[in-house]
Amino acid sequence: MPRRRQSAAPRAVPFEVVEDLDHEPVTPGGPAGPAGDGEPPTSRGDDERGRDGQDEGPPGAGDPPSGRRTVRWTPWAAGAAVLALVVGGLAIGGKIEERRTAARLVASKGGVLPFTGPPRELWSLDTGDHVWMPFGGMLLRRDAAGTSETVAAVDVLTGQEVWQTAVGPQAFCGRDVYWSAFTPDEGPLLCLSGTPDAMVVSVLGADGQVTGSREVGAVDEASGYAVGPGSTVVHVRRDGPVGPPVGPLELYDENGDATFVEAPGGREVVVTLEDALSGDVLWENRVPFVAPTQAWECQVLDDGIEAALMLDQVTSRTTGQVVTVDGCGIDAAFDADGTRLDDPVIRDDEVLPLTPGTVSRFDPSTMRSVVLDRTGSALWEVTGQILRPSASDGTSEDIVVVGTLSGLAAFHPDGRQLWQVSTSGSTLHVHTSVAMVVDDGANGLTAIDPATGRTLWTVPGEDSVYPFGAATDGAQMVVLSRTADGSARSVGYDLATGEVLWTGTDTQDVGMVGYRGALLQLSEKRVSRVG
Repeated sequence: MPRRRQSAAPRAVPFEVVEDLDHEPVTPGGPAGPAGDGEPPTSRGDDERGRDGQDEGPPGAGDPPSGRRTVRWTPWAAGAAVLALVVGGLAIGGKIEERRTAARLVASKGGVLPFTGPPRELWSLDTGDHVWMPFGGMLLRRDAAGTSETVAAVDVLTGQEVWQTAVGPQAFCGRDVYWSAFTPDEGPLLCLSGTPDAMVVSVLGADGQVTGSREVGAVDEASGYAVGPGSTVVHVRRDGPVGPPVGPLELYDENGDATFVEAPGGREVVVTLEDALSGDVLWENRVPFVAPTQAWECQVLDDGIEAALMLDQVTSRTTGQVVTVDGCGIDAAFDADGTRLDDPVIRDDEVLPLTPGTVSRFDPSTMRSVVLDRTGSALWEVTGQILRPSASDGTSEDIVVVGTLSGLAAFHPDGRQLWQVSTSGSTLHVHTSVAMVVDDGANGLTAIDPATGRTLWTVPGEDSVYPFGAATDGAQMVVLSRTADGSARSVGYDLATGEVLWTGTDTQDVGMVGYRGALLQLSEKRVSRVG
């Protein structure tokens, strides 16, 4: 029977090195000489007592010939001093380690500050009639109607409003990463606001005050703006002549009923990266229109009911240093310097940041992943999809996990394979230096040793209970599941042993997500921090 692993609770024991004590004679009066050389006389407690507090006898008894009396450290006093320094070092070192751990968790995707027991509400705010946007450890709020020009920021750890400022109507702040909106963001805070006839970009400082703004121009169905990497905005627009007809495409209405329509041709897209305030063009690229084979990328529901084609629609989003452009017949990804990172020949390949200097490109048609540097050069490749964790404590950056056709494999970021196992998993819930937890394909969980690939523990799945997210503080893992009736359930597990630490109450129509150290509970009407 395998040995039971100890809890993953932090066990770091910091200490301080204590230098050898100086055994040179210490004479009363200090560097200036004995009392009386310009210094007031000392009391008997200072002049005639040893370090152990005992009388040493009359002056001169046992003193060296100079007449100066030597005060010596007794062994137990020296030991007490050393012990005091070590204990003080432990306390200070422990506080420093706690702060470092907290900073690491706050900076990690899905990282939450440590807590024990079922989550309890720490603060709560109404979300009705507001649009909420996460950025930099804050929830940014504006009115849903978009008539107010004010944006307010709420600290996710305290629930307190930290600033509010006038930006403009219909403001959207931060970067649009809709599939992973609570990924920790970097760079300055930029907001786009205004009307379709006159869009404005504003740059906000740490205190929320507008430090600069610029009118960027008009937008319509065939053009748009989005916040780019750093202090930039991405401008996308259709351009050029309409290409040859696409041919028949199958449209589906809200009931799933299909209708064939003849689709006309489309136009290419011009992608421009501009400095947010100066408007200087940093680079510009053109993306050719490629006739779609399916209508979903060109289809909208007009008034939410009738299916229609929008061949000119185009959007952009930024994740880290990768700028992605999507639209009808358009699919491209660029580095922040303008290098094209996707393969123009492959439809629907996915490009995402991997490390600060690399990205991964996944082709779903061949199940092949390629790791590229930021110039677009291939560094290494593997058959399988690189799995990105829902949550991490920031201690696992040196291992890349791949779901292969035969199981799981781990690689160093430079492409060196570390191990390969037959354990399967298509979702990586949590990845830390203690364990990485994947799905088992049957709603259950499997924890794997990141160093060896050895299975640490398993939790069988439950019928009609579907895990969909996770958070971690490095010692425990919070798994978020959806039940058959739509309720949300949270369970805390010890990462090292798989022991169930607590089970939360099922809650209807509520989701949870770890963001910037806070475990947030989200519903249609309220947002709260629990922990």
